[in-house]
Amino acid sequence: MIRRQYQYRPLEGSGTTRLLTLLPGQPDDPLVGTLNSVPIDSAPSYEALSYVWAEPGPPGSSLEILIHNGDNGQGVLTLQGGSIFAALRQLRLPNRPRQIWADQCCINQDDLAEKSRQVQDMHLIFRKAAHILVWLGSDTKKEAASAFSLVYRLHEVLNCQPGGSPRSDSGAAELALLIQENHMALAALTHRRWFRRGWIVQEIGAGTRATVHWGDATVDWDMLADVCERLKSHHHLRSALGMRTSDISFLHRRFVEPNENTHHANRFNFIYELQRARHLNFSDDRDRVFAFLGHFSIRSLHPLACGPVSVTVDYTKTVKQSYIDLSVRMLRQNPSAACILLAAVQHSSSSLPSCQLLTRVGLKAWMRDENRLPSWVPDWRRSEGIILAEPICPHRAHGESSAKLEILGNDNVVLQIHGVEIDTIKACSQRLTSDDFYTKKTPIRLKTKAQRLWHELCKKERFNLDDKYRNGQTAFFALMQTLSNGCVQAAGHKSVPYHEVPENVWLQKAARYIVDTHEAPDDITEDIWRAAKGAEAENEDDNWCRWATSASDGRTFSITQGGYYVLGPAALEAGDVVCVLFGCKVPFCLRPVGKGYLLVGECYVHGLMNGEAMDMLAQDKLSENVFEII
Repeated sequence: MIRRQYQYRPLEGSGTTRLLTLLPGQPDDPLVGTLNSVPIDSAPSYEALSYVWAEPGPPGSSLEILIHNGDNGQGVLTLQGGSIFAALRQLRLPNRPRQIWADQCCINQDDLAEKSRQVQDMHLIFRKAAHILVWLGSDTKKEAASAFSLVYRLHEVLNCQPGGSPRSDSGAAELALLIQENHMALAALTHRRWFRRGWIVQEIGAGTRATVHWGDATVDWDMLADVCERLKSHHHLRSALGMRTSDISFLHRRFVEPNENTHHANRFNFIYELQRARHLNFSDDRDRVFAFLGHFSIRSLHPLACGPVSVTVDYTKTVKQSYIDLSVRMLRQNPSAACILLAAVQHSSSSLPSCQLLTRVGLKAWMRDENRLPSWVPDWRRSEGIILAEPICPHRAHGESSAKLEILGNDNVVLQIHGVEIDTIKACSQRLTSDDFYTKKTPIRLKTKAQRLWHELCKKERFNLDDKYRNGQTAFFALMQTLSNGCVQAAGHKSVPYHEVPENVWLQKAARYIVDTHEAPDDITEDIWRAAKGAEAENEDDNWCRWATSASDGRTFSITQGGYYVLGPAALEAGDVVCVLFGCKVPFCLRPVGKGYLLVGECYVHGLMNGEAMDMLAQDKLSENVFEII
């Protein structure tokens, strides 16, 4: 017998959606339900389902649900993938109906116009739900019970430690042992695909009460997120054991306005939020923007914001058109957003043509790829590391200047922006990695990354406080501040005004790192040893290596013709120019191509982070340039 496919009725205007009433049944019974159109603002109580589309379901099952369609009889709705089928079968109640919003059932996926409207309202649908049901998938390897038991145990242990920090060395050792002995269970949990699914930022981020389901095991979402947040300070242990707990803490209350006196105030900036979500997975890369349309930053007037931002869901535009349109609209509405937008540009070494390649094939040939974005438009599909110029960052390379820019051409591909050219890159290191600056002793026969940079690029011998940098500070201090982005993240995480921290604090932390990681004492002078003794007892959450690892990962250390130390993008190469653009708190590196430039990316340049370039401009030591970036 051929069964009729379910036919959706059109939704009744904007601001409406459908709810699935899942009828009761036993575990092996067919799925049966009804779909009814309701106004989102006055819908009856319902739960919203969050899951991964592509995960498999029970083998040998027909992935479908029978929908009763009122006067029109009934029809079969075929589900795409087994995950939602497994979730609905697990969540179905045995003795009463359950009202659920689930995108595959409640949105006509074949109606592009309806899909666009529903995506625009998605944040409201999850925010107004009485409860969020998170489905991590079927527990085929029987890992869920031990993983969730560990979460409960960690919650108890960490709650005995104010702020999640062990009160003693023995407490820290006990916690580390608990994690090490059970790390496979925790790693199995944190590697579930749901935690990197893109749309969950708004599905779980609004603060609605939620329960996490993995097979027939459950855990409270807030408890899980709290444990993962408290484990942040154990980043070396987490990294060594392969636990992605930071992915979970990233999601928690992402769509709820934070305390603006903490580093979470970065979330008031829409571009920053798009940048932070680059690690998430989307089947449609346009959704990297659309998934954040319900975020508070899009309408925020907060001083750290770049909005309000006007974005409309339009699936008729390509990924390239969508990203260019957002960038152009943002810069025209608010030129002061130029710094964070350009800082979000992250080219890999292979995605940006070298000067040698451009010489051989020409710029027009390289630009012929119709899918290629202008070099100044962020590609949200690519991530090379953190943003140095995050919204709360205290750098002021631009001094008191304001952005001066214009977008040229009928196709909006040229950004004309004013600034000053400082210097040219002379030499670059290899791409730095997250392992380069961990606090660990290195055998005498081997050189640490810091040693190699000091000897080979800085052309210095022993670590000392005698060699001077071009601004009169010590060259050692300049190197260590460059590699750590000036340690600005340390102040941000402690909510301490950066400029109230004496420079000597950062010098002492850097010296302590050198002493703690070098087996060869002959490579360190006595003044470095003395400086290291002045540093307070370090912990994983407050040492130089944490901030250097975060800032340097995916970047390169470079030196200019004039002796500036630069922490720049991995794509940086000799011949690129260092510029300070008006209105931008960090310098940028540009690659000359004919009469124009390619944007290589943002950088930290020691001695240019506090308005020095603007002072030189005022003294006629530099002249204003107009850069046409293509």
